[in-house]
Amino acid sequence: MKMKRWSAIFGAVLLCTTPFKAYSLDRKPDGISLTGGDGLNKRSELSNFRAAVRWDWDADLLNSRNWRLDGYFDLGYSQWKSRLSREDQPTSDGAKKAWQVSLTPVFRLSPKTDNAIVPFVDFGVGVSYQSKKNLEKESRSPLRMGGHTQFEGRLMVGFQFGDQHDYEIAYGWFHYSNASLHPNNDGLDFQMLSFVMKW
Repeated sequence: MKMKRWSAIFGAVLLCTTPFKAYSLDRKPDGISLTGGDGLNKRSELSNFRAAVRWDWDADLLNSRNWRLDGYFDLGYSQWKSRLSREDQPTSDGAKKAWQVSLTPVFRLSPKTDNAIVPFVDFGVGVSYQSKKNLEKESRSPLRMGGHTQFEGRLMVGFQFGDQHDYEIAYGWFHYSNASLHPNNDGLDFQMLSFVMKW
């Protein structure tokens, strides 16, 4: 059963990447992002700081009169840290700190415009690995993620600005869970604010 699930997941990720020709990507990233935010899970006080590099696809999946759909690959590293104190009586078997890495294909929908500020919506699902299975929570049991391997989902809204639209600010939601690949699957959510610089 697990092998079938992994095969399906691998197929989905592969399907997401097949529209893009290999020569449209190179080893040099096209931008960097710094993102920070707080967890939304009840009884947990997690903060998240994330740094990532991205590679633009340079390919339009949708190119209509008023809209375009393109995207990028995002390779990120995060540090999660609990802000619970001893007075909060956190669980002893949940980690106070954890690191996480992810690779996510992100789709972007934006209007075609010559304006100085261009709004957009980003959405995507990728693969994730985290250093700790269980995270600290104000409860008798920790936040049980079930395993090191997870999925990363995101939905962000933001805008581009600058002479060449080389800067971005975005706000939205990051989600981590394992789609029941592991026995436990509490899931983890963050609200995040991101700043991006492209070149």
